[in-house]
Amino acid sequence: MAAVTVQLHRLASDDGLARSWARSTGVAFPRYTSWEELRNALSRTHGVLELKVTDQGGFLQYRAASSHVSVIVVDDGDEKRGDRVDDGDVWSLDL
Repeated sequence: MAAVTVQLHRLASDDGLARSWARSTGVAFPRYTSWEELRNALSRTHGVLELKVTDQGGFLQYRAASSHVSVIVVDDGDEKRGDRVDDGDVWSLDL
């Protein structure tokens, strides 16, 4: 396997999917994950890499070049939480 994408945005519209994911993997994600919350959690860990920010047209990509890990964040002021994620929420993790 070369890469994995965790599409966290899908949890916003399907709470049962979040429970199923947690049961099968042992990893729980909330229905919505804001980039600010994730960034704050990362800042408390040792050895956090510098992230390069790239505009992806409605999304921002925060990429740690040395580890090839990216966080895709919604960058659209018209988005609101509900069945979809909000502006500033994590769309996906690319590992």
